[in-house]
Amino acid sequence: MRKMCVITAFLWVCLSGMAQPQIVFTPQWTAQAQFAGFYVAKAKGFYKEAGLNVLIEHSSPSNPCINRLENGSSQIITLQLLSAMRYINEGIPLINVMQILQTNSQMIVSQKPIKSVQDLKGKRIGCWKVGFSEQAYLLDRQYHLDIEWIPFFQHVNLFLSKAIDATMAQSYNEFFQLQLAGLRFQNNQLLYLADIGLNIPEDGIYVTAEYYRLHKKEVDAFVAATRKGWEWAVKHEQETLDIVMEAIRNYGVHTNIASQRWMLRKILELTKDKESGFRTYRLSSEALDLANRLMYDNGFIKQKISYQQITRP
Repeated sequence: MRKMCVITAFLWVCLSGMAQPQIVFTPQWTAQAQFAGFYVAKAKGFYKEAGLNVLIEHSSPSNPCINRLENGSSQIITLQLLSAMRYINEGIPLINVMQILQTNSQMIVSQKPIKSVQDLKGKRIGCWKVGFSEQAYLLDRQYHLDIEWIPFFQHVNLFLSKAIDATMAQSYNEFFQLQLAGLRFQNNQLLYLADIGLNIPEDGIYVTAEYYRLHKKEVDAFVAATRKGWEWAVKHEQETLDIVMEAIRNYGVHTNIASQRWMLRKILELTKDKESGFRTYRLSSEALDLANRLMYDNGFIKQKISYQQITRP
């Protein structure tokens, strides 16, 4: 069992009655259009209008957002659902207060055509070294593929050099990088996990259960302002892209506007439910049921997580 740090709760109690304390929000990766709605909410003053003083501090491979949540340096973070479930099973009582992405983005890009999932059996496939690979491992175990996983940080050089047979990619990120490098793919080289029964939603906003109990008003205000940011981004692509690029420059990330435009458009598509086309911003019980079944049946969690356990009251 991993022990939760209580520093955050203590600091908030000490600061009660004083000026509005600062909320540190940490996304699970470096600055990019994946987090556009948060940058918009900050830049357009939606957090300030909600009475919040929000500081956005990004995570890094050496200091992931879950570590920051545990040591109290961040109060609100984003995580993929499967990662959050794994942490809950390890003893961290997380609460999903908003589900941003409703449709899964992960895919396998293959050097050669894929006729069926079984064509991946025994292949060398790239996956993320710093997390985000739970779904890849689920695929492997679910279909008994005995894949040899080759870890990478965030680049596509392994695939470009043909050192691997295929690679995990996100439709809004690595897949575009491969195309930007000049590669062109046939549909039978692309396997979208959402199309083979693994449509597990990814990015959601998480806090600890204790933090939510003590600061429900602030968390609910953060969620409402963030939703406003995402809804604004849907209607104002170019200005949102300008806000994203400014945030990227401020955080010292090297990228280009073409990549970020692709990412923004893909991310906004993923905020919609695959079947209904609606943006609900809530984790559905059906999505959790699917994730529970796959994670539990394949031995990735010791006990299933109830909807009441993982979502805010």
